[in-house]
Amino acid sequence: MKKYFYIIIVLLSVSFSQTSNLTRKTETKKESQQDDLIFREIETGIKDANVEKISKYFGPQTYFSFSNGINGYYSNNQAFYVLEDFFKLYKVTSFNFDYIKTDKNHPHATGKYNYDNKGQRSTAQVYISLKKIGNNWIITQFTIN
Repeated sequence: MKKYFYIIIVLLSVSFSQTSNLTRKTETKKESQQDDLIFREIETGIKDANVEKISKYFGPQTYFSFSNGINGYYSNNQAFYVLEDFFKLYKVTSFNFDYIKTDKNHPHATGKYNYDNKGQRSTAQVYISLKKIGNNWIITQFTIN
């Protein structure tokens, strides 16, 4: 009788462990899908030079490093106008993320920003990283160089 009792306990603990792992994998997959959706919305915002689509992911302090000399941490309100001014000067002709890493700890994406500045066409590299704070994903770094 004792033998059967131990077998049942072992089977239950193994079953619970597998269920717990499955739950964690499902949660990680959901977060990964959410990261991807956020990056796709940011990508669309950059393509359309639509700062409003991007700015909802600005946190209290977002780090910017742009090819026009903008460099530093900006509040979400400042960040909105900094990005809006950048889009006015460097009019996007096309943009796509070519690499998206949906990672639980450090999701980030890179892509090519093709733009027109005073009739001269050029390309810059974009790097954006996200961080989860509470239930919200925010942009921690936005680089265009």
